[in-house]
Amino acid sequence: MQRPWGLSGPEFLQLYWIGLALAVLVAIVVRVRVRAGHSASPERFLDMDELAYLAGGPRRVVETAIARLLTSGELRTSRRGAVQATSTGLPLNAVDRAVITDSQRYTNRTVDLMIPAVAKDDVVTAIGRRLEEMGLVVRPEVAKSAARKGSIALWVLFAIGVVRWFNGRAIGAPVGYLSLLLVLTGVLALLLMRRSKHVRTSKGNKVLDAARTTSSRAAMPDEALYAGAAGLVLFGGLAVYPDLAVRSSLLASSSGSSSGYAGGDGGSSYSSCSSSSSSCSSGSSCGSSCGGGCGGGCGG
Repeated sequence: MQRPWGLSGPEFLQLYWIGLALAVLVAIVVRVRVRAGHSASPERFLDMDELAYLAGGPRRVVETAIARLLTSGELRTSRRGAVQATSTGLPLNAVDRAVITDSQRYTNRTVDLMIPAVAKDDVVTAIGRRLEEMGLVVRPEVAKSAARKGSIALWVLFAIGVVRWFNGRAIGAPVGYLSLLLVLTGVLALLLMRRSKHVRTSKGNKVLDAARTTSSRAAMPDEALYAGAAGLVLFGGLAVYPDLAVRSSLLASSSGSSSGYAGGDGGSSYSSCSSSSSSCSSGSSCGSSCGGGCGGGCGG
């Protein structure tokens, strides 16, 4: 049987490497372009729930609301991670009301059940749509299409390699290196087809970075948006809730609930404040750097 395209083994492998590099480059370019984003709404400041969505998606919105309600006394926790509404009568925003409604609907509602349920509520998904219109996050269908289109070249190259592999086997030619290349191509194609469930645009990353910078000096009165436990959870999830007892109770039933957004957002900037509740009570290590977050979280 003749070799297809009249290429020797080394020549084909050389061209295959070039094709693989180009295919990966195409996939990267497609992803970068979809993250560029285009705004259809005027610039404005984001509220806490919008920033939470930008930082960690709909789950982070619910986590931030839970932290806000625990601080205000609208929610209380049990040792097994259940949360219960206390109905103090304080004014609540739409997301807070959704959390309270969910906690009242079930007995001994744990946060690992509450978070995904409320994350699908219309008040939370509406936040995502607003951020999409502002060009801060990528529409899920657009992100999915970009991931699929970006991997097409790799799958075409993989198909060509498979044809060559069968031809090589038929004529008794060595196919060891080609087999390794096919495995590499398949792995790369699968990885590049994967996408984050929620993807920020480059503009969204800039807005979030600016918010993080502001949060580092959030003790100022005009920057109270980031103060308290909710301000910490907004950026780092429930894993950085400042009160150790409450955090342990919440995380006992919600492992993985602080999943990242668009590649993940850690809470390392705030770890010094969340290491123990005792550091909050002393007031020495968390006062200004956390914007008062420990005061609100540890007092209750």
